Amino acid sequence: MARPSVLPGIKARLEAWLDQCESDYMSQPEEQRQPTLPLTPDGKVNVRAVAQAIDLKPTQEKYLFERDELTQLINCIAEGQGVLSIGARVNPTGADKAIKQRLILQSKTVQETSQAAVEAISAREELLVRIQSLSADLAASKAENERLRARLQEVEQGVWVTIQ
Repeated sequence: MARPSVLPGIKARLEAWLDQCESDYMSQPEEQRQPTLPLTPDGKVNVRAVAQAIDLKPTQEKYLFERDELTQLINCIAEGQGVLSIGARVNPTGADKAIKQRLILQSKTVQETSQAAVEAISAREELLVRIQSLSADLAASKAENERLRARLQEVEQGVWVTIQ
């Protein structure tokens, strides 16, 4: 047996809530009306707040985004209140575009700087390994030089005599 659809119940709760929002909006003086729908900072309908207002489970929020019959109900009221609809894109202004370009440029600069830092760290590690190797070679050469000097001094002092 198939599970009954939850959409009719959601739609009924949404319609009742939207009716209340619309009546609250209309009861305001016309010259001072403010939207009664919950808004995002950029002026769009805050769908998550709508879902909370009508007591939807977090797993049911998606219906307000995905189901046209629910989205259209919200968008109709939003349009009447002068609010951007669900999924609306704010038209970027010239200043917004400049800021976006600057952010893109800064992001690229940060990425290049980060890459350069990784490469510098890698090169430093290689140099440290090379320095350790050369230090070991130098220490071995110094030890050999000391042995050879000691032998030479012994030869000069006559301790080492060669018979032919």
